[in-house]
Order: sequence, then C-alpha cells, then structure tokens
Amino acid sequence: MARKQKRVFILGGGAALGAHHVGALKFLDEQGIKPDVIVGSSIGVINACCYASGGVPQLEQAWSEFRSIPRIFSPHLWHNPIFGRSLFSMDRLSGSIEEYIDFPKIFESRIGLEFILLNLSRGRGEVYSKRDCADWRELRTISRAGYAIPFLFPPIQFRGDSFVDGGFAWNIPLEHALGLGATEIYLLAPIASQLPYKGRFGSFPDFIQRFLDVMWRTIGNMGYLYARMESGRLNGVPVTVIEPGEQYSGFGPLHVFNAYPSKNRNLMEAGYRDAKRVFAARKRLEEHARTRGSRAEIGIGAARRRGRRPVELRDMRPVVAVDGGAVVPATARGATGASDAAPLGAPTSGGKVVSLRVTEPRGRS
Repeated sequence: MARKQKRVFILGGGAALGAHHVGALKFLDEQGIKPDVIVGSSIGVINACCYASGGVPQLEQAWSEFRSIPRIFSPHLWHNPIFGRSLFSMDRLSGSIEEYIDFPKIFESRIGLEFILLNLSRGRGEVYSKRDCADWRELRTISRAGYAIPFLFPPIQFRGDSFVDGGFAWNIPLEHALGLGATEIYLLAPIASQLPYKGRFGSFPDFIQRFLDVMWRTIGNMGYLYARMESGRLNGVPVTVIEPGEQYSGFGPLHVFNAYPSKNRNLMEAGYRDAKRVFAARKRLEEHARTRGSRAEIGIGAARRRGRRPVELRDMRPVVAVDGGAVVPATARGATGASDAAPLGAPTSGGKVVSLRVTEPRGRS
C-alpha cells in the first residue's frame, strides 16, 4: 500500500524576522503547496495560528499593519521586575495579535498544529499539539506560551506548569517533523544561517557583537544546520529550506524585536524571492540529475552491446543545502555545512519531550 502523503511545514522562530515566513508561504500557496501540519516555534506559533485562521491574506494583513515596540514595552503594576517575573506584561501584545486569530476555527480546522514550548517547571522542551487541548481556550493558552519571551514577558501557566517561548529549546524542530511521519518537509527559517565574512575585529565590543551574531545564527538554526541532507533529503524525506540571505543576519535588539510596516513589507518580499529562487535552483538540479542519469543509462547500454561488464555508478549528486535562499552543494559551505555533521537521531512519533542530546531517548510529557 502506498504511503499516505503528509506535508509538514516548519515555521522557525526569529521574532520580527517572522515576516519572511509570509512571503515564502505566499509563493508556496501559489504553487498549490499547502500544509497538512504546521510545526511552529516562537514567531512561528503566531504565524501558524494566523495562517490557519485565514491563510496568506490574513498573514499579509496582520504584518502590513503590525508595529511591535509599542506592544512589547507595556509597563504593568504586577508584571515588572519588582513584583513579578518579567519586564513587561504580554497583554497588549497578545490582544493585538489575537485580532487576526480565530481560535475556535483553527481548533476545528483540518490543519494540524504543533507548538514547541519550554517547560520551565520541568526544565525541558516539550511539544504540544492541537490534539492535546481540551478546547480552543487551551489552544489559545499554549499559543501564548509559544511566544512568551523570557525576561520580557511572564511565563504562561498551563496545567500547573510554567511555560515560555520554545525557540530557546528547539527552534527548528526538523527531527520532530520526521517523527510525525512527514513525506515532505518545508522548512521556513527566518534566521539566516550564513554570516558575512569578518577577518578581524576592531575592538572588544566588535568581538562581542560577532560572538552574539554567531550564537544567534547557531541556536536559531540548530535543528537543521548540522543535519546531513543528501540530494535535498533527510532520511529519505524531501526537505525544502527557505531562509533569508546574509543581509538579514546578525543579532541586535532593534533588528530582532522591532517590527514596523515598511520593514515587514521588505521581509515579506524577500521571503517570496527566496522561495522562488530555491525552487528555480532545485529545478535546475533535478534537470541536471536527470541528464546525468540518462547519460549513465546510455553508457551502460553501450557497454552491454559491446559485451563488456558495465561499471557500477554511485549516486554522485551533490548534497543540497540552502545558502541565502539559493540551493548550493553543501561542500561549498565549509565547516558549518550539512555534509560535515553527524546525523541526528529521529524522535518517535509519539514523543513529547524535546531532547538535544542524541544519546538520550525521548520520554513522554
């Protein structure tokens, strides 16, 4: 029996850079590529809920009007460092976001939703899905936990435990998508995995900034940066990675947290271009592979006609990775490329606990 097709979208975290998701989703939508399941982390949780509420048009409307700073910097009598456990209240941010989200609708929709959360009470990352919620109100609660950035906002209470943004545990949960039984994976990573080359550092602050840039890029892409993908596949499953170029790389508070209409539009346009470029590059690679395969078949046929034993040909197609929205051989990426890393163990489909230690089996939450 043929395996049932299951298309999984991963929407990685990246705060204000999440507008890049919108352009990529728009291009995928135009190609008729729609998700069966969306796995969201941080801003990916918000975009997943908004997409499930009204598709790409809903996302475009939300981001075209959104300004983050007035909603983040929200002083509160109790939610402050003196009386509470955060700098600000999340009420203003949640209220503005949820104007574009219809939780009763997405609770009943066909699209599966999976959120990456960090359970502070138990000290581990956990995955919660729509199926784990008794009703749409619980779905709303875990969605809020998904973007409750530690220190900025207070943790969210759910079933007696305290939860915060899961991007700090597992921002790009590629393994989890495999565990869901995905037959296709579309990974939308708003944090660029490539940084501009920097040969020297002019000062100590310059060195610190570079270190922060590297850590932001590494933590933000941990789930796939070191995954071994051969010919665009991981464990036989096709993976399409769409990410911004290095012009959107690096960490800075205003760069990461400050969203406003003109910046959002630029990121949405970049997401569309990057998705289009990835598909064009993939098409060229597929055509190249078909040409090589045809030539190999012709050579084998000629050898057989001459009575010679055909030489066995190994598949020498390049490992496929993504560099600034373009598909390139991973061997060109140097020490950080996918081809240099050991494969990561895939979780069981029923696993709930996120573990970054390959040797430790996952338990259930």
